[in-house]
This record gives sequence, C-alpha cells and structure tokens, in this order.
Amino acid sequence: MRRRQILSLTVAGLAALSLPALAQSERRVRRIRYLSAGGLQNNAAWLAAFRQGMAELRWVEGRDYVIDARYANGVARALPGLAAELVATQPDLLLATADDSVRQLAQRTKTIPIVFAIAQDPVGSGLAASLQRPGGNATGLTNLNRDLGAKRLQLLKEAFPRVAHVVLLFEPNVGLSPVKEIKEAAARLKIRVTPIELRQSADIEPAFKRGAALGAQAYMVAQGFLTSVQGQVIADRVLRSKVPAIFENNQLVEAGGLMSYGPSWEDNFRRAAAYADKILKGAKPGDLPIEQPTRFELVINMKTARALGITIPQSILLRANRVIE
Repeated sequence: MRRRQILSLTVAGLAALSLPALAQSERRVRRIRYLSAGGLQNNAAWLAAFRQGMAELRWVEGRDYVIDARYANGVARALPGLAAELVATQPDLLLATADDSVRQLAQRTKTIPIVFAIAQDPVGSGLAASLQRPGGNATGLTNLNRDLGAKRLQLLKEAFPRVAHVVLLFEPNVGLSPVKEIKEAAARLKIRVTPIELRQSADIEPAFKRGAALGAQAYMVAQGFLTSVQGQVIADRVLRSKVPAIFENNQLVEAGGLMSYGPSWEDNFRRAAAYADKILKGAKPGDLPIEQPTRFELVINMKTARALGITIPQSILLRANRVIE
C-alpha cells in the first residue's frame, strides 16, 4: 500500500513538473508580416521603434512574435505582388507604412488585421469609415504630412526671408498631392511655387536641372516611394544646387539634407505596437480609433548649412528639436 502511494505521488509530481514545459511548448508565436514601399535601409529605424514598443509591452521577439518584412524598394508596381505574397501566408497581423501599402493589403483580405503607422488620409482613401471608428480590418496612425506643407513653407520663409521662388519635388502617384495646399500657403507668404513631378529615379537629375533653369531659390521635397529609397541621391543633389531645402522626414536630413519638419515617424511606429498588442489579445481593428501624431520634430543639419555657406537664424535654431553638427 505504501509503495502504491509513493508511486502515485511520484507520477503526480512528474505531471506537475511537466506543466510549465507543456505550457512553453504550446506557446504560439504570433506571425507579423510587414509591407513597405521603401527599402530596408530607410525602414530599419521604424521597425526598431516598433520592436521597442513591443518590448515595452512585454512582447519578446522570437519567443512571442516574429516579423517577416517585404520591401518594394521604391517601385510602386512591385507592391501588389508583395501584398499578395504576405496575405497568402495568413499571418496573425499585417503591419504597413502608408496608404498605398495598406490599400494593397486591404484589397486582398477583409479578415486579417492590418495596422498602419504613417497613413496620410485613411478616411479619404477609403481605408476607414471614420477616425473614431474605422469599421474595417485596418487601423493605426496618420502622419499629417499633407496638412503640414504650409508649416514647412513658412519655416523655409522664416529661415530665409529672401526666398521668393521654391521648387516642390513630389510624386504624383503617391497618396494625395500636396500641391494645392502648398500653393495656397505660398500665395499668403508671397512665394512662387513650381511643382515638378518625380515618377522614377531617372527624373531626379532632370528635375534639378529644370529647377536651376527656372531660378529656384529653395526646394521642398515631399515624401514618397522614390524619395524614401533615393533619399541620399536627392540630399546630395540639393547640396550641389547650393540652395536651401526642407524635407518632410528627418531621415533625409540625416542623409545630408538641410532641414526637416514633421511628425516623428519613429514615435508613430513605437505607438503602433500598442495596436498590435490589443489586436493580438483579441481586440477588433475596426473598434480601435485611428490616432494622430503627438510628437513633431524640427531637425537641422548644421554641417550641411556650413557646406552651403548659409546661416541659420538663431530664432530657428532655438526651436529645433535636434541639431546635427
């Protein structure tokens, strides 16, 4: 009898000891798929910020989730195939950058949750019914870039009061065009704005040659597929033009551009982790309100200013969130 009790206790003890191991083996690693129109280099900081946000919420990469990324490398026609490839893997969550990437994913699934980090106009582009209640399978954060065009032009004018002619470089096939809002702001500031389209990398050099021929005194560069991937080329070309320029994203200032003003996209990606956390725990994307950026940055590259032989007013420097020396 005693031996039977000991055997019973031993079996029970072994079963109890095996429970943690069993729970560990049954832990399901969530699969997150990421789609961007840009390239690996310009997405690295954004994904690092997302991973930071996940870590803050106690998600451990490799143990709790994995990320598989696809990049269009500035080629818009590559997006549909990449989106189809990601959706076919039936992941737990789709993470995307802006409207065009999200739209390609949303056209291919109405059930897999989609989180976007820097969408321009999710309601206007049909990705969501409203900001407060998206309603579908996509939600996330906006970038407000189109609405900040006037602010960038104003900063350019404050920093360089003599600038009267600005060339706007933009991609017409990316999201909503910033031309109308910037031209309206230009009229108030008494600045002439000439829009020049960039559709492919071969358009960059001719655009700057045309800008020089038109007597451009400064450049504004709108963010898009091409500018994300060819940021270094564009920053270098602006430097050769010997005129100031303002960008939407700080990555191009880090690449050698003069100044940028806009929301912190890294902060948006960090906050996108909160959406992933809620959705992976059972929340519906359509019930999670779309949020706007809360952190904005004015970044100035003083090394570039010295190379251009220009002086940044102290009033602008004092307002900068970051100065690159």
